Amino acid sequence: MERDCLVAHGTANLLIERLLVSSDPFDAYVCDKCGLLARPGWCQYCSVGDRVNKIHLPYACKLLFQELQAMNIRTKISMTCSGYFDHHNQQ
Repeated sequence: MERDCLVAHGTANLLIERLLVSSDPFDAYVCDKCGLLARPGWCQYCSVGDRVNKIHLPYACKLLFQELQAMNIRTKISMTCSGYFDHHNQQ
């Protein structure tokens, strides 16, 4: 019965709502060129500022990426997909 409710409501929308909207939304900046987290308007790794986009992701996800980078594990975010995590809201 619960499975049918999730299918009827849309599992993808439910996951986005529970894990991002109702939880801990955060605006992060990602470089299109290297895929790493950046500062607003500047990527330290690539030394460029014109290819940095704002995305929405859970704050816990951003913390995970930063902890992995501290352990010298490179995490890349691909900016090719569209949908809820699209980067149309550039500022």
